Amino acid sequence: MAIPDGTGSSRLENLLRDLDRMLKQPYAFHVFAADSVNFGVLTTYRQTWESQSYQVGDLVTTMPLAPKEVQRYTTRRVDKRSRAKKEVDENLRTQRTETTDTGRAESEIVEKAAKKSNFQLTANESFGSDETMKVTANQLVAGSQDKESQNTKRTFHENVRKSAQEYRQQHRIEIETTTSSEFEETSFREIQNPNDELTVTYLFYELQRTYRLSERLHGLTPVALVANDVPAPDEIDDSWLVAHDWILRRAILDDSFRPALDYLTKSFVGAEVNIAILESNAEAQKKVVEALGEQVRAQIGLLSVSERDVLSAVQNLGSSEQQQGLLDIVKGIFDPLGIAGTSDTGAVDAAQLMVDYAKEARDRADRERARLLDQFTLAVSGLQVAIDRLSASVREHYDNVAAIDRLRVHVKDNILYYMQAVWSHEPPDQRFFRLYNIDVPMVEFSSEGITVDVIKGGGSLADDLLGRDFGTVELPLPKTTVVKRKLADVADLDEVLGFKGNYTIFALKENNYLTLRMMQDYFEVGDDLVLRDPDEFGELTVEQLAELATCLHKCDPQRFEARFDQIRAALIDKLASPRAGSDFVIVPTSSLYIEALVGTHPLLEDFKLIHRALDVKKVQADVRRQELENLRLARRLFAGKDDDPDIDKNIVVTEGTNLTLETD
Repeated sequence: MAIPDGTGSSRLENLLRDLDRMLKQPYAFHVFAADSVNFGVLTTYRQTWESQSYQVGDLVTTMPLAPKEVQRYTTRRVDKRSRAKKEVDENLRTQRTETTDTGRAESEIVEKAAKKSNFQLTANESFGSDETMKVTANQLVAGSQDKESQNTKRTFHENVRKSAQEYRQQHRIEIETTTSSEFEETSFREIQNPNDELTVTYLFYELQRTYRLSERLHGLTPVALVANDVPAPDEIDDSWLVAHDWILRRAILDDSFRPALDYLTKSFVGAEVNIAILESNAEAQKKVVEALGEQVRAQIGLLSVSERDVLSAVQNLGSSEQQQGLLDIVKGIFDPLGIAGTSDTGAVDAAQLMVDYAKEARDRADRERARLLDQFTLAVSGLQVAIDRLSASVREHYDNVAAIDRLRVHVKDNILYYMQAVWSHEPPDQRFFRLYNIDVPMVEFSSEGITVDVIKGGGSLADDLLGRDFGTVELPLPKTTVVKRKLADVADLDEVLGFKGNYTIFALKENNYLTLRMMQDYFEVGDDLVLRDPDEFGELTVEQLAELATCLHKCDPQRFEARFDQIRAALIDKLASPRAGSDFVIVPTSSLYIEALVGTHPLLEDFKLIHRALDVKKVQADVRRQELENLRLARRLFAGKDDDPDIDKNIVVTEGTNLTLETD
């Protein structure tokens, strides 16, 4: 993904460039070519733990008790583990704009002009006398010329504009993880001091068990090592991580790489699509803001023109009113009675209409400007929201891109570990059909066997110490041939014994010349073929080696003197060797060892001690008296007196004796 404009020299670009350069560097080690085959010997050692005696470890606690004191205690073991993790990410942004504009204009113009001319003529006539008939006639002729002109104009204009804008953005992420496990074990104990006058201190020690640990050669297996393909550093890309993500999750070395792996496999594609959508939305919102800005500037120009039109109309109205005033003055001079009619030409009314029209046009332009400004403000807020969302998505995306590159560098640095995990998860049948057809060069014998001469003598120090008969044999190289066989015919591909580098280790179905050559030091040829350690003293302890040397000195002093320097060197090497043959291991247990320390001084007063001594003497006297009594009883038995000596009264009745029984 391309880096946004304006960040060409940023640390992000430098970081991504450095990570890319690290990924392109070759491995710091060499691997074997894919499908190449090698042979080897797999040695198996077995440890033996021989149980020895118990011993006392560190002192845990002490418990002193007075005479006849009883102490009860409760042992309570509680293992409680609790892990709580809470992550809160809250972002609240509130923007509120409210504008109220009320305009009210009311005007009333009343213009009234009155011109009045009155004239009256009266005539009285009478006929006849008062007695006979008298006729009286009155004639009244009156004239009035009245001209009244009234012009009333009422203008009412009210403009209410209220704009309210509120923008609220809230983003809250809360993650809470709680893990708790508790184990409780309770035991009750009672410890008593049985003495009447002596104190006792109980010592509690940790009980330890000892083992004798020894290691011996147990098995020898000829194996075939088949090389697997290792991806080049530049091949460890996003697609490679996605292809092996399920294995990487199981074998990951550090949990800090898991979020990057999750983002790559679950959110990477969606994040890039989301960024593209947010970019298009921000670009569209930017165009809307620019278009509204142009409309606002154009409307401001129209409002300026309307203001000038209002000013021009007001000026024309003033000129018309001035001209109408001059005409009225002239007409008043030459036609005071108004016989010629009115002097109003209508110019003032026309000018007033133009002023009203110009003001209405100005008001419309002002309202349109306010409406466009509200839309422009909303568009700017929307653009800011789009930019914020885009910047947050881009920031999160590039943080994860850097984390993914960090994961790639980690996998590259530990490629053999992860590739061994990948190969170990390969299905057995799939592995078999991937490798079975590989050609393996086999070195085979071209003859059945040869006859050799055994020369007695030339044994080693171990032969002398162990009392073995030895001989020397010269083995010539046998005739061999090299043939090619399929890997499935020579190795057991169904079971993987292990890995070494990019080698997979399989057991051979049969030995060949190379494996026999490597195994010859592990065989002891005699009446039976015995497996032994090539290290002559590898299975012997220092004590056993010293004991064998002592036996050799007793049995054959001359041979001991001849081998003395070698024996001493062998003992020194054995003492310095990390393989001591056996080791003494101490394993702590969960039990305790109790030891009682009895006080040496009694806690009684002197007269009580004397009384106690007299009691002892009294008991001793009673014992002596009882012993004498036993002697007396024994003497009675020897004298033939076997009756009970403890009878108080013995009545003997014989013949001829008169018995008198008296009764009350």
